[in-house]
Amino acid sequence: MRTLLTIIMLLSTLFPALAQARSGAAEQLIGPQEIRQILKDYLADESARLPHVELRFKSIALPEPYPVPRGRIDHQVIPAKPGVIGSRRVTLLTRVDGQVVHNQSIRVELEALAEIAVAADNLRRGDKLGPEDISFQQQDISRLRQPLFTADDVYGKRLKRSLRLGQPLLRKQLEFPPVIKRGDRVVIQARGAGLMLSAAGEAKQDGQQGETIRVMNIGSRK
Repeated sequence: MRTLLTIIMLLSTLFPALAQARSGAAEQLIGPQEIRQILKDYLADESARLPHVELRFKSIALPEPYPVPRGRIDHQVIPAKPGVIGSRRVTLLTRVDGQVVHNQSIRVELEALAEIAVAADNLRRGDKLGPEDISFQQQDISRLRQPLFTADDVYGKRLKRSLRLGQPLLRKQLEFPPVIKRGDRVVIQARGAGLMLSAAGEAKQDGQQGETIRVMNIGSRK
């Protein structure tokens, strides 16, 4: 009887160990170094789509290793902000054979370096910008919205607000010259039912590309 009890006790400890070993054999771990490489590869792909910008991680709060079933593994990185710049977190989705098996939020500190236009002097609102007004400096643009990367983006534009020496120029701070000025002659066109009618007109206000403005029909004076 004692022998039988001993055998039963041995079997009760052996079977869970075997089950655990089999379960471990059917899984694999995704570790911190692999996660780091996944994020670096993702950032390299994003950098290739942003020719003016060099993206790199200043820090990554790497998570603990996590197990996934064996099979065909692929990963997807989703930034907190579209275009990744300015994101402080990314989501790492891990799929096995097409099914999501792990969803991990990772805190990151991202740096986005680029040569951008900055004020070469103290500039006033209404100033028309030229080569003497701007210089280009490498800065972290991760917290800037719509910085300007080329001289063509700046020259000939007017400032909507004053800037101090060294301040970055942003697209929203610039006023683009009107494509059409008040008093310019324009062509008024109307289309419908397969017909197109044209008439000479006069612009009653300045207008930029894509903007709707008031015009007057020269013939009818309306």
